[in-house]
Amino acid sequence: MNPARAMPNPPEVPSTPEQPPEQPPVEQPSAPPPPAGPGLGARIWKWMKRLLIVGAVGVALAVVVGVVAYFYFSRDLPSVEALRTYQPPQVTKVTCGDGTVCAEFYLERRTLVRIEELPQHVRDSFLAAEDADFYKHEGLDFFGITRAAIKNLIPGSRKSGASTITQQVVKNILLTPERSLGRKIREWILTPRVEEALTKDQILNLYINQIYYGHRRYGLEEAALYYFGKHAKDLSIGEASVLAGTPQSPHRINPETNIVRAKSRQKYVLGQLMQHGFLPKEAVEPELDKPIVLAPRPPPQVGAYYAEEIRRTLIERYGEKAALEGGLRVEIAMMPKLQAVAEDVVRNGLEAVDRRQGYRGPLGTMEAERFERLKEAIARRIEEAGRRQKDAEYVADLAPLAKAGPEPETTAGDEGAEEQRPELTPEGEAPPSAEELLVRSVPLRPLKEGLRLTGFVTAVDEKKGIAKVELVGRTAEIAFPTVKWARQKGKGSPSSITDVFEVGQLVRVRVLKAPPAPAAVEATLDQIPLVQGGLVVINPADRNVVAMVGGYDFERSPFNRATQARRQPGSSFKPFLYAAALGSGRFTPLSTVNDAPEAIRDPYTGKQWKPKNYDGRFDGPMTLRQALTKSKNTVSVRLIEAITPATAIDYARRAGIHSAMPENLTLALGTGEVTILEAVNAYATLQANGKYAEPLLVLRVRDAKGTVLEEHAPAFEETLPPAVAYLTTTLMRSVVEEGTATAVRELNRPAAGKTGTTNESKDTWFSGYTMEWIASAWVGFDDNTPLGSTETGGRAALPIWLDFMRAAHQGLPVRDFEVPPGIVQVRIDPATGLLAGNSMPGRLEPFLEGTAPTAEAPPVGQVDTSTFFLEDGKRR
Repeated sequence: MNPARAMPNPPEVPSTPEQPPEQPPVEQPSAPPPPAGPGLGARIWKWMKRLLIVGAVGVALAVVVGVVAYFYFSRDLPSVEALRTYQPPQVTKVTCGDGTVCAEFYLERRTLVRIEELPQHVRDSFLAAEDADFYKHEGLDFFGITRAAIKNLIPGSRKSGASTITQQVVKNILLTPERSLGRKIREWILTPRVEEALTKDQILNLYINQIYYGHRRYGLEEAALYYFGKHAKDLSIGEASVLAGTPQSPHRINPETNIVRAKSRQKYVLGQLMQHGFLPKEAVEPELDKPIVLAPRPPPQVGAYYAEEIRRTLIERYGEKAALEGGLRVEIAMMPKLQAVAEDVVRNGLEAVDRRQGYRGPLGTMEAERFERLKEAIARRIEEAGRRQKDAEYVADLAPLAKAGPEPETTAGDEGAEEQRPELTPEGEAPPSAEELLVRSVPLRPLKEGLRLTGFVTAVDEKKGIAKVELVGRTAEIAFPTVKWARQKGKGSPSSITDVFEVGQLVRVRVLKAPPAPAAVEATLDQIPLVQGGLVVINPADRNVVAMVGGYDFERSPFNRATQARRQPGSSFKPFLYAAALGSGRFTPLSTVNDAPEAIRDPYTGKQWKPKNYDGRFDGPMTLRQALTKSKNTVSVRLIEAITPATAIDYARRAGIHSAMPENLTLALGTGEVTILEAVNAYATLQANGKYAEPLLVLRVRDAKGTVLEEHAPAFEETLPPAVAYLTTTLMRSVVEEGTATAVRELNRPAAGKTGTTNESKDTWFSGYTMEWIASAWVGFDDNTPLGSTETGGRAALPIWLDFMRAAHQGLPVRDFEVPPGIVQVRIDPATGLLAGNSMPGRLEPFLEGTAPTAEAPPVGQVDTSTFFLEDGKRR
């Protein structure tokens, strides 16, 4: 309690004279009320202090988070030191005998180019397109990052990035292209490290060689070769600006896919070149209105089977990584012009055999109403293609329609049934129907002579003998005379066009002539053969395999029948048997052996066997020359009985046949199995008078730095007696001059060869040679189905061999086979094999020295044929 408040009121004191009179109280001004709070400045200061504290805390937290993030995302980061020696995957290039690049093997098609070799305008084009301040910043463009971040926050704005060239190198080589904050942080951490480890030129070099340019081309060199047909160092300003702009979206704006977008992007790059002072205005402006001119598309490469054989060889020797990524430089023996001829003659030969096999019928059928609906949609696609490529006329390959099956049924909804609605895609559009997908699957082909495709039969006119086939855009007409071969199974040859075609059929056709519209396209019925074949050609001078075909179509069947299939050679093996017989010294070309039926118990198998000749005839006593000319099986069996299978195998091995061979009497008829490559190289040993060398496909291999890894040249070795090999050649000359291969005489030059036909014609062969080329051709079914009784080596395989030789010898001089030492030529009487007397003309016959006859043939009418030695081959 306050004491002052507890005291009573004091007594009133009377006034005295000295006191002035009491004045009325003066009203004092009231005191101001206490202030409500601090002033405005104080409040601002208060909030500033709070903000500073929050900012300091935020900065501290940011630093902590940044440090934590840095150490967290720095874990297991790749070392930038690896970039010093980084070698991106490179394409392995294969160069053929004419110096052209004829094959490439790769995972990424890339050829490295050094930045120092590029003109300044090429390098500047990439800087202008991607990072104009590349040589000024230290890897991260903070202003650009901020600008892009702000822009990306604006709703509806086009998203953009701010990656420098260094960042792109980090992303493409050291990291992954995934879109995530973690990857971006790692990129920010690594970028300064890369800038410290490498020079700017080294970073730019990595960028230009690493990035993708569309159409499976990586790196500037491959892009320049593909789009403009020139090396990167030869690019003009306009061409360089096109390629510099492509990596932004290589699938969408490369000049082949969309030349309009490519031109727009090129103008941007050219503008950047001027704006940033890389090039003067007068150098850039002329390029702005120039059209982009692409290099012509190169023709399709030949030699797919050959190239695949090389690829498999490289992988076997160096491993898949080196073969597909190591940038090897490989030189091979293939000659593209001869390879193209070989592929054509094999296809033509197999098609001829296939036609003799008959017509297998249409690929499918379709209702006319349905086809008309599809035709309208396909026609719209053709119209669009024509607008894009005005110098080409397109037609449709309707092969997918043959596999389409029946038209999907549409059921009308019953009353009250729930209406079926198509599900919508995320974009709000209905997914394409089955019919739309079918239309999209139909390939469009430029119309040209020789085009093969599937069409729809719309009319068959029996009176005119014409079938009309719709190709969508053009109509083809097929005349009956061109389809008389189309005998269907169980039926005879067609007698009218209606025996071959019916309206509604989908049939394969080949364009014969394509005159301008509205004239009809001339075509014929076509069929892809089921029968297969192969051809291998060797240059005898160096054993280079100049051509190799392993089947009808590599895309349909990449199995290489020239090197991977072993087939029975049949009678084409007989020359090695005859060579062994001649080399034994017991036989000469004129030794007489009896062609007669005989049941034989094979001592090597224990089985009884009765060999027969192909024609079923037996002609009695004949010389070895006559026996090989007529390909007599019985004579061959008697020869192998006399010299033993082991001797024949030895000769075949020394010639070059390395596959297993049966050591029994059936070997005389070619029951062993060989590859075409083995067969042709063994014949090459005979052609070279007994000199053997390995067949050469790969000539030289260098690594990406130019170091030679392997190099090959023919290493000839005399494995057969030269005189024996030459005598065998002369026997085979009789085959082509008088026997089963007389068609070879069309070459009008010395040639030797032998046909081969196995039991039931499962394998048919012709192997032969001139002084210029050696070739072996084979025809048969992969599953060993018989070709038919009328098909032989002379009918099925020989035409392929002959068509190639006819083309390959054009312009070459005529040369005869070289006669080696050890051969003597004497004039003999063909009827007796003895020396021709002065009273008869006779003919020259070669013999091994010391084996020529010494007795003179008696005058005509005095010959006693009973004295001929018929079986053991003793010389008279």
